[in-house]
Amino acid sequence: MDYDFLSVTLNPSLDREVIIENFDVGNLYRIENPSNSKMEAGGKGINVSIMLSDLNLKSIATGFLGGFIGNMIQSKLSSFENITMNFVYSEEESRENIEIIDPIKNLITSINSKGPYIKNHDYEHFLKRYKNSLSLTEHVVISGSIPQGLNVSVYSDLLSEAKKRGKTTYMESIGPYFEEAVINNCPTVVKPDFRRRTEIFGKKLDSLEEYIDVSNKIIEYGARLVIMSYQVFGDIVATNDGLWLFKPDEQIELSHLFGAGDAFMSGILYYIIKNGFNYFEAAKFGMASAISKTDYIEKKIGDLSQIEKSLKRFTVERIE
Repeated sequence: MDYDFLSVTLNPSLDREVIIENFDVGNLYRIENPSNSKMEAGGKGINVSIMLSDLNLKSIATGFLGGFIGNMIQSKLSSFENITMNFVYSEEESRENIEIIDPIKNLITSINSKGPYIKNHDYEHFLKRYKNSLSLTEHVVISGSIPQGLNVSVYSDLLSEAKKRGKTTYMESIGPYFEEAVINNCPTVVKPDFRRRTEIFGKKLDSLEEYIDVSNKIIEYGARLVIMSYQVFGDIVATNDGLWLFKPDEQIELSHLFGAGDAFMSGILYYIIKNGFNYFEAAKFGMASAISKTDYIEKKIGDLSQIEKSLKRFTVERIE
């Protein structure tokens, strides 16, 4: 195949990450150190393409871009030699996200815009490009939020097209469109995005038993691997062979968790592409990648030697 994977980010963003120590609302701050302010292309699928470009995996990145911000996203992505862009350009402006990272208070403040309204003719144009791109790879990652104007079935429809062609599918998201996809066209690898809320299928998750029940439910829908963030730093891993709790051995700063979920998915994808379909080992490599990412504030997971060292930085406990 020409490419290692296709990443679908329907609602890309221009991510501005600013480091401000002891940040308080209502004050004036000046960024004296240029390294404390970064502007990067973003969106969960794009983040996977960026992280795995550093590990020499080639991807096609697709979705919608628009306006000045869309041009900035394209410009930022053009610096990665392993990413081929195949975006559709819409009339409205792409979204912009701001992350204020406070390493002293160990907090992240997020300000996210909603994104453009996608018209039917733009979606039809995208769908043609998406179907053509499916012939160039065996792995498809569909992640993040969806922009306005798209049907709640959009993820399910895209997964259906990929599965008809025998592709291995991966999804990280949350919300009605995520649930619709899990129920009707469940991907191979599923990772709910619990950054904002721990609610899925109309139920707020509190106890370990509730997380286990939902993990098993997604496996019953057809997933081969389910990753569910648990109590901020831990992750529940479910396969057809059982469930495990992965927990870091060290305290991780909250301010370094930005992008850790995308790093987890990146590690899973890298392992499967390079080593095949041992889902438990893929999850371990994903966890190691996520922990390796927390050594950096920027979107970076380190090289293979750093990820392999991080395989010893967490414990694994079988829970079912």
